[in-house]
Amino acid sequence: MIWGPDYQVYLQMDNDSSYNFEIDQLFHANPDEVLNRQTEFYYYPVSFEQSYIDSLLTSVSDTVEYTHIQKSPQLRKVTLWGSVGQSIGGGWVHFINCLQYSLEMRQLELTAPLMKRPESNWKPSPMTDTYKRTHKWKFYAPVGQREARREYRIRKRHNQLGDLKSIPTSYIDLMLNTSERQYQYLIKNHEFSKLAKIDLVKLMLGSPYLSETQIDYVKSRVMQSITKYNARRMPTVLIFDRYQAAVAMSLDGLGYKAEKIVFKEQQSMTAQEIIQRSLIIRGLVALINESNNKAFKERLNNLYKK
Repeated sequence: MIWGPDYQVYLQMDNDSSYNFEIDQLFHANPDEVLNRQTEFYYYPVSFEQSYIDSLLTSVSDTVEYTHIQKSPQLRKVTLWGSVGQSIGGGWVHFINCLQYSLEMRQLELTAPLMKRPESNWKPSPMTDTYKRTHKWKFYAPVGQREARREYRIRKRHNQLGDLKSIPTSYIDLMLNTSERQYQYLIKNHEFSKLAKIDLVKLMLGSPYLSETQIDYVKSRVMQSITKYNARRMPTVLIFDRYQAAVAMSLDGLGYKAEKIVFKEQQSMTAQEIIQRSLIIRGLVALINESNNKAFKERLNNLYKK
C-alpha cells in the first residue's frame, strides 16, 4: 500500500489484484472527536475482515434458502438485536453495519415474501394506536416513503424513537427528504448504497412489530450475506487528515481494525516517526471501539432503567 505523489493510494493484494483510489473520493475520518463524544456511536464504511467471515461459516449453512428459516431455540430472546446480534457478535455498531451491508447487497429485502403481512379483517377492541398506525402496511416495515415518514414523526412526537436514536442522523435525513418518486429512481439506477441507508431506517422503524419469523428471516439473510462476502472485494480505505495517513480498515467480531497504514510523506519520515504515528492511529481506533461499546452499555442501561 503506497500513498503516491499523484494524490492517489495504490494497493497490491496477496492475490495479485491491485487497486488505486483518488484521495478526495475516499471517506475522510476525524476520529479525534472520540474524546469529546463518548456517548455517541461512530460508524465507518468498512469491509469485513476475512478471519471474522471464516468464524461465521461454522454458524450458517449454504443450504438455507430464501423462504426457509431454521427453527430457533425456544429460549432465545425474540428481538432483532437479541437474534442477529447474538449470531454475528460484536456491539451495536457492528450490528447496524451488518444490517446495512446486507441491505446494500440486496440479500435482505424489506419486500421479501416473509416480510409481507397476512391479509386480515381483524380489529382490536378497543382500537389501539399501533393498529391505527400499521394496519394499512403491506409489510412488517413501513416500505412506502410516506408510511415511513409518518411513522418516524409519530415516534418522535411521542418520544418513542428508541433504537433510531443510534442511527446516523444523515441516514434519517436522507429517508425524510426522499420522496417515493425519488426512491423508485434510486431503485431504477441501482443506487444501492443510498437505498440501504433509507431501508435501514425503515427496518428499525418496523423492528418493534416483527414476529419471530421475520426476525429469523433477517438473521438468515445477514448471516449469509456476510459469509458469502467476496474476499477479493475492493478494500476500504479511510483518510485520517490530521495525521496525513491512509488506513485500510475492516470490521471483525470486536469492532473496527486498522489493517494497514501509510503516510503522505512516508519517504521523508524516520522509522520512529512512522511507528509513533501508527501507534496513535491504532490507539484511536481502539478508543473508538471502546467508546462504541460504552455508548451501547449506557443505551441498554437507559432502556431498562425503568
